[in-house]
Formats: sequence, structure tokens, C-alpha cells
Amino acid sequence: MAKTVQRIVLLSGNHPCSNPRVVKEADALAERGYQVTVVGAAFVPELKSRDERVILGRPWRYVMAFDLTQKGGAGFLLRAQKKIGELAFQRCGYQNRWQLHYGTGSLYRRARKLDADLTIAHWDAALPAAVKLLDQGKRVGVDMEDWFSEDLLPEARKGRPVRLLKHLEKRLLCEGAHSSCTSEAMADALVKEYRCRRPTVVRNVFPQKDREGLDGKWKDRPGMAKWMERNDPTAERPKEAPVSIHWFSQTIGPGRGLEILFQALEGMEGNWELHLRGNLKGYEGWLERVCPESVRCRVTVHGLVENEELLSRIAEHDIGFAGELHEPISRNLTITNKFFQYLQAGLAVVASDTEGQKEAAVAAEGAAMLFSPENIGELKRALGKILQQRTGLGSMKKRAWSAGSELVWEKESINYRQMEAGWPAAANMFQKTQKQKRG
Repeated sequence: MAKTVQRIVLLSGNHPCSNPRVVKEADALAERGYQVTVVGAAFVPELKSRDERVILGRPWRYVMAFDLTQKGGAGFLLRAQKKIGELAFQRCGYQNRWQLHYGTGSLYRRARKLDADLTIAHWDAALPAAVKLLDQGKRVGVDMEDWFSEDLLPEARKGRPVRLLKHLEKRLLCEGAHSSCTSEAMADALVKEYRCRRPTVVRNVFPQKDREGLDGKWKDRPGMAKWMERNDPTAERPKEAPVSIHWFSQTIGPGRGLEILFQALEGMEGNWELHLRGNLKGYEGWLERVCPESVRCRVTVHGLVENEELLSRIAEHDIGFAGELHEPISRNLTITNKFFQYLQAGLAVVASDTEGQKEAAVAAEGAAMLFSPENIGELKRALGKILQQRTGLGSMKKRAWSAGSELVWEKESINYRQMEAGWPAAANMFQKTQKQKRG
């Protein structure tokens, strides 16, 4: 039977290099024979250059809805539009799509022009465009990589159109032809909140073939070369070498659980070091304030690296830290990329007991140790055993390498078969609903 969906648009509005989930989904759908177009945007010249390398040779098309790295009137208008939207909310309480991000209208115009058989929103800024297409009888869907209306810290949420986001989410989850999210916990919560059909869970795991690109180099930890010429994640590290803790994200700053880690490591004896990877710009003073001197002297900050190099750099370390907080709700329910990339690189995982990470820890089968972010003493005792006595570190790393062989994109992407099987039925249900509304 011929497919009722041939052309698919993934509506992101972000840099592809910053959103591996979109890239993986585009790859998976293209491999299944669909004509896939990713709609992104550009904000930072450096990331724009990385985008070009990420999309090179991919089996799908990439287009930009807008480009703020270019000088000219278009960028000025987009910035002015967002500012007006923010002022309308601040002064009148008017929740609007312009305050979400730059170029929400540009995303809609690009998606309308592409006229796909299925358009999937992948970011909060793309939700208004998807709902507008839905109102025009188009087949749309949403990937809840985050629970958009329940994301961000309280201070940032003050300028957030939460009521509008909830309305958009409900429309897409209840009336759309496609819905997916990152964890079973999030799927359950979305069903409870919106009484929608259950989104398909697609976890943020990575391709098994990524391990083939491990370069064996010691770039983060050049001193390790005196013990091991090449970095082999499956080889046992010498007892004389320091135990290395690794954490990474786009931004090094507050609200990511690092404060908890710093407190737990304060006064910690033993041969250990802490490596942070990300952009520290704007938070240098924050790091000085919250990181005790006894910890700061053992901290090394690394800049971001190309996507294809990241796994090699993670693999240099021993422990991956994932200290997500229970608040906001979205952080509690999702499972971040880092948890699975730690496993893929063969790192023991020390993770907070969020609902999402408890779920991931079960799948990791002994490679992850959980702690309550409200109990610093619990984390301190657990880290003490690993860093000072090295209790269980070797076995956890072996289990992590094994789990990283099982929790892979090649297996996870099979879930798209379940979703595509439901697209025709969902579309028929939408058409029926529209007829009832008109009647």
C-alpha cells in the first residue's frame, strides 16, 4: 500500500549542531524512504559554521527560516518584533508567539511554502506555526524533547507565555497526527495533563557506529599518556592515575546541578579531578562564587567541540555527572543526552534521582548510581567511596560500556515504525473532528 506521507518537515528553528535529536530523527525518517526537510535558523556565526559540517552528506535537505548572523533589515525587524512581543507581555500581560523567540512567523511561512504531508514541531518557537497549519487542515505533529510549558527556572518563567504554550501543546498532542517524547515518565505526565493519546517514547540515545570514531587521544587529560599511550575506554585505568569526573552542556551555569556537585566535593580527599565542558561566558563570576577553592583548584574548563569529537573527549574520563534538578518539571521528567553519551563512552554515571533518570538507570543495569539532589551528604558519601576507595568504579565502567552497546539509536529508531503506522488513522480522526466542528 502506498504511503500516505511522503514529504516530512521537521520544524526546529534552531542550529542543527545544537539539536542532535532533530538530526537523528531526520536520518531515521530519510532512511525509511521519506523526503525530509529540516527547517532551522542561525543566531551565532560559529554555530552556523558547525551546522554546515553537521548537515554535509546527510540524506535530507536543510533550509533556514531566518539568519540573524547576516547584517540587514530582516534581522533588525525580527529583533524588533521579539522586543515588542516581550513588552506587550510585560506591560499588558498579553501572551503572544513573538515573545517566544525570533522568527516564529518566518517558521510558519517556510513550513507553509514547503507544504509537507507531515510537519513536526521540535521546539517551542515552532509550536505556533504547527498549530496554524493544523487549523488549515494540514497534518502536523510535535516532538516533546522538553515539556516546553514546564521548562526553565522560576526567574526565566516570569517572561514566559506559559498559558499560550499549554494551549499550543494541548492542540498538537490531542489533534496532531504524531507525538513523541523522551521518556516514559514524560509520556505518562502528558497523558495525565492533556488527556491526549500517549506519545511514543524515543530516548536520546546515539548511534552505535559513533564508537567507531573514538580517536584514542588524550586531549582533555594529556598527563594520562604517561600511563596509557592511547585511551581505550575498555581498558582498566592504572590506580596511580587520578579519577576524572566529567560534565558537559551548552552552557556552564546555574540550575544544572553543578552547585550540588561542588558542595559534595568540598574537602574531598583522594586523587581526583573535575572537568567541565561548555560555554562559561557570562558566568565566570558565578563559578568563582559557588565553587569552593578546594574544588576550584581541581577544575578544568573545556570549550565546546565538534559533535563528532565529543564522544572521544567524554571517553577520556571515568565518571559522568548528571545532576538534573527536580524542578522545573520538564527537567525532572526528561532524560538528557548526556546520560546516554556517558554510557556510550564507558563512563560510570552518577545521576540525580529525577523521574527520567531513575528510568534510565534501570535501563543502564548497574552502570548508574542515583542520589537525591536534596541530600548533599548522600552524594558526598557515594563520591567518597568511588574517589577515595575506588569501590565499584571498574565494574560500573564495564557495565556502562555494555549498556552503551544496547541503548543505541539503531534500536531506538525502530519506534518510528509505530508512529508512522498511526499517521493515517490520526489524520482521518482529525478530518472527522474538523467536519464535526463545521457541522
